[in-house]
Amino acid sequence: MAEIIGALAKALGKGQKKVFAGTVSVADGDSIDTGLKSIDVVVLTPTADRFVSVTSVSGGVVTIGLKDTTGAAVTTAENVYILVIGDPQ
Repeated sequence: MAEIIGALAKALGKGQKKVFAGTVSVADGDSIDTGLKSIDVVVLTPTADRFVSVTSVSGGVVTIGLKDTTGAAVTTAENVYILVIGDPQ
């Protein structure tokens, strides 16, 4: 399960950035609400032999693209590691 795990030790810019990290279970096209107001950085890593990408970011919500090795959309939820840095609410 992913959650906000704390603040960066050193503030970046004007505000204190928060870190959202963990494992999420997603299929292609699913969205993750990070609980952040805005997002600066997203890092995704699949736990299986998949291609994972960010298809869009809106406020604190990240939409995930998950494809298999042939390029077909993965329609059943699989675990993906996620790390997000952004501004708190």
